[in-house]
Order: sequence, then C-alpha cells, then structure tokens
Amino acid sequence: MRFSQCVVQDVCIFTPYGRLDANTAPALRQQLMAADCVERGGVVDFSAVDFMDSSGLGALIAAVRRLRKGGRDLKIACPNDNVQRVFDLTSANRLFEIFAQRQSALDSFIRERGE
Repeated sequence: MRFSQCVVQDVCIFTPYGRLDANTAPALRQQLMAADCVERGGVVDFSAVDFMDSSGLGALIAAVRRLRKGGRDLKIACPNDNVQRVFDLTSANRLFEIFAQRQSALDSFIRERGE
C-alpha cells in the first residue's frame, strides 16, 4: 500500500491507496501519527481505497483518539460503499464525521475554526 499526504488550508490530507487490512494498518497508523496530522488535524480521503477491514478501522480509531487528546480531529472523506459499510456495521460512523466529498471535510474544519 502506498500513501500520499499534503496540507491544504492548514489541514493534513492523507490518501491511502489499495487495501487497508492487517498487513497495511500499521503503516496507516504510523502515517496518521506523523507530526503534520497531529499538529493540524486531518482528513483521510478514501477515494482510492477499495477494501478496509477491522485492522484498518483500528488504526483510524487509534489515530483519532490521539488527535482528540491534542484538541485536533480526524475526518473521513469519500468512502466507497464497502468502506462505508465497515463504519456503519461497527458504529464507527458515530465516532467519525464522514463526508461524501473531500472539500466538504475541509470546509468543516474551516467552519470549526470560525474562518
């Protein structure tokens, strides 16, 4: 699995590609714990993810807990039906704000900052 990361409007945008499973979840967690995301808050753009299991979800939950301890947040954007189903079946959709569009997730950070 590969990842890309950029900063847009002072928010870390993290895009994983491929499958998020037991093999790739540790790398996802490590990337999300990187300084940019921890300092700024982040959006995970799932537009290039075709599969996620409970290991991938566990990495996201660990990251969001750490971010929230620091007053930041992690939001989800562009999940396909399979990924959305994992959030729904595990009730993780109550833990994360999930947006159909990446820009909507970014806009929510801007609204929260009062800009």
